[in-house]
Amino acid sequence: MNAISRSRLLRQEADLVLQQISLYDILRSYGRVVATGSYYLDVMIYPDIDLYIPLVPIADLFQIAGRLALAETVHEIVFQKSGLPALPGGLYLKARVEVGDWGRPWKIDIWSLDEALIADKMADMQRFRAMMTPELKRQIVNYKLSILTAEQRTPRFSGFFVCKAFLDEGLSDHDQVTQYLIDHGIDMDSA
Repeated sequence: MNAISRSRLLRQEADLVLQQISLYDILRSYGRVVATGSYYLDVMIYPDIDLYIPLVPIADLFQIAGRLALAETVHEIVFQKSGLPALPGGLYLKARVEVGDWGRPWKIDIWSLDEALIADKMADMQRFRAMMTPELKRQIVNYKLSILTAEQRTPRFSGFFVCKAFLDEGLSDHDQVTQYLIDHGIDMDSA
């Protein structure tokens, strides 16, 4: 399967997964749900969905986790306080969902963040989306497929920089994009 076909199938399945576990229904009562990352940009290459919700108390996040855990296909939920400088004060839920046959379960990352930070993060995503052409999408998903790790995912935190390399920097050579990622602190072997 080529990268574009894979990306298309992943996006279709992502929508089904979200519907199957009623994620938007669960999250809506906590504020606006904002899709981001490869799901938002429609350049998915492995089963991963990233969402933002407004900052909620930890107790509310555990209520969300409890409701998600009731879904038959959800087999793991992880909670963390953000230690990332780029996401100060953020709270994180990761749900793993056993659906599909991608060599790994679906991972759904839910970041609960200050609304001003969400707006700031989404400014880049909106700019990327406005710049995306079919040819750039093809280049991005082909590149992302070429750098899948042994865990069948792209290196951690690489998605933003892959898009930035192609869309902002105009890079298209595989080695140049890889060097750009490395120069921005991406460990190409990280899962």
